[in-house]
Amino acid sequence: MGVTRLDKIRNTHIKESLNLDQDVMDKVSTKRLKYFGHVLRMKPTRYPKIAVEGNVTGNRPRGRPPKRWPDCISEDCKGRSIPRLTDASRLAADRKTWHSITMKPS
Repeated sequence: MGVTRLDKIRNTHIKESLNLDQDVMDKVSTKRLKYFGHVLRMKPTRYPKIAVEGNVTGNRPRGRPPKRWPDCISEDCKGRSIPRLTDASRLAADRKTWHSITMKPS
């Protein structure tokens, strides 16, 4: 595109000229939800599924806890009007339904 910050062109104008319908955060949430559905449909012996569903023991440090992957998934689901993570897990079992949900803009 050849646009620098010195050109002082707003991001909205750049998006319009490139015909982009999703912004970066929508794209990230879409990819995250697609991977969530992919992992949920895996066999229970696969390492990604074990890592997602696993429970780590131990004490956490003081202060605000860091944002975890399930927290991000639940926020993305709420943006697509799925209230709970258990509902999302049930919907993700059907690949075509989950694909139609993830392709909707939040």
